[in-house]
Amino acid sequence: MKGITTTVIIAAALLSASSVAADSGLVERNWVKVDENHAEVSHAGRDYVLDTYIVMFQQPYYIHVRAKDTQAWETDDLLDMVSEYIKPRGCTQALERRSDLDRSNAAGNERILGFQC
Repeated sequence: MKGITTTVIIAAALLSASSVAADSGLVERNWVKVDENHAEVSHAGRDYVLDTYIVMFQQPYYIHVRAKDTQAWETDDLLDMVSEYIKPRGCTQALERRSDLDRSNAAGNERILGFQC
């Protein structure tokens, strides 16, 4: 019984965390944020915030990238940096770009980039 209770508590915490993250409009409700993958990085003189999300028991990584200066940016500008960011954080196979999973906000300063590994 104790194991079941622990599982329920963990599942509730994961659902709660993903519900909070869904406020941005780009992150889906069933995505789970991987807290240890949070990063603030600089690239080409600009600062970005990166977070990763997964769907439990599925392959894709959804990388949420936000420009701290709120200015628009293009996916190609950060693709190499984001690819290098995700490789050591869970890839046990070759990294595969999943542009079919991409999405962005209207301002172009926040994007979800899809990868699989």
